[in-house]
Amino acid sequence: MANDSFDANPLALFKQNNPHCEIITDEKAIIIEKPWGTDDARLVFDASMYEQFNDLNSIMLHPQFDAVIHLDKNEIEFIFAFLSPDEEPSKSYLDRKFEVHLSGATFECSYAEPSERLFFIAQAIRRKPSDRGIVVVPQLKAFRDFQRLDSLPKGISSYFENKVPRSFFVSTELQISEIDLVSTCRHINFLTKYYDRRSPFIEIRDKDTEELDSVPRPKRYFEADFPPSLAISPIDDVILKLIEVSAHSAPRYAFLYLYQVIEYSAFYFVDDKAKRSLRNFLRDPSLINCDDNKIGQLMSILTELQCNDDVKMKRVIEYHCNPEILWQEIEHDKDFFATKCTFNGGFECPALIASDTTSASWAAMWMPKLYDHLTKTRNCLVHARERRQDKVILPTINNNNKIARYMPLIRRLAEQLAICTAPNTFHPTFKD
Repeated sequence: MANDSFDANPLALFKQNNPHCEIITDEKAIIIEKPWGTDDARLVFDASMYEQFNDLNSIMLHPQFDAVIHLDKNEIEFIFAFLSPDEEPSKSYLDRKFEVHLSGATFECSYAEPSERLFFIAQAIRRKPSDRGIVVVPQLKAFRDFQRLDSLPKGISSYFENKVPRSFFVSTELQISEIDLVSTCRHINFLTKYYDRRSPFIEIRDKDTEELDSVPRPKRYFEADFPPSLAISPIDDVILKLIEVSAHSAPRYAFLYLYQVIEYSAFYFVDDKAKRSLRNFLRDPSLINCDDNKIGQLMSILTELQCNDDVKMKRVIEYHCNPEILWQEIEHDKDFFATKCTFNGGFECPALIASDTTSASWAAMWMPKLYDHLTKTRNCLVHARERRQDKVILPTINNNNKIARYMPLIRRLAEQLAICTAPNTFHPTFKD
């Protein structure tokens, strides 16, 4: 049975420095759950290694970095890799040292042999199954195996031949608690990549990883079942490719690809009213006289045809998309669409619907509200500052999770445009 008071809790200071961790102690082992903030790893130490636990009381494991922070040395050790001293690009930075001067502070940066603490921690690493899709400190497996080469199969142990272990160290005279670590590491990343395109970089995880809500699965069918027979006119290749690529892209990019389907469809869209007006005008027997009235009518029709992009995009959506089908996607995640969505970066997207919206009320108000909603989101994804406000949607995991909630809706909209804007005739290309 677990006993939190075992041996006066030898990791009390470690727990104080790492409140995100869970510590389980008994007479045989001390287990640290979520050492880097996620549930895919744990550290398991033999209780007989008591003398070395004091080293653990001097470290911090930051959930945003694959690193060990040595509090007693004001030094961050980023876990790196095993490098070949005679091969590029590692040959060039294997023992690189440099200084970074930032906001009045000096940071000493260097690639060097890993610390004994890191090897001690590597011995204790244990992987766990997880649904998070995030793997912390994947490098530690190699550092663990390196310490037991004699027990490894030859195929695995041969990996370490002619290689040396390296960590990346950042040290400063400042107290670690006084430093904005994320900002500092971003500046170091910027500088190292600016002066060496093949330089490694410090991976920074999003701090909101553990706070993300799970994205609900999209609605599977919008009809009762899968139809037994299907027919379709050939879809424009550009539209087809945009939809295809979006299916394999991160939510941020997928949203932009699908929005491009709207833009592309609108570019070639001419509504029936404008076409009918032009057709009737050209059929007028008196057109041959070309009097001023006729020219005025023609100019009016052409102006109608050349309406601005926003108008054309609204019209192509309204003309070709079925609000009842779109409503099924909204209703499937109704709580999300009925709530204001606040993104990292400050952009606040108002609720698309009210909590009591029905299919009938949606059909009466869906346009141009849906278009405006998607367009504001798109602008804040693309621009450093949205034209009408000073807010953005930053490229964070938390924001990607929220954008993913829009994907079933904008995908269904783009797919309807793809189907309904397809030409009625197909002219095959014959090849020898």
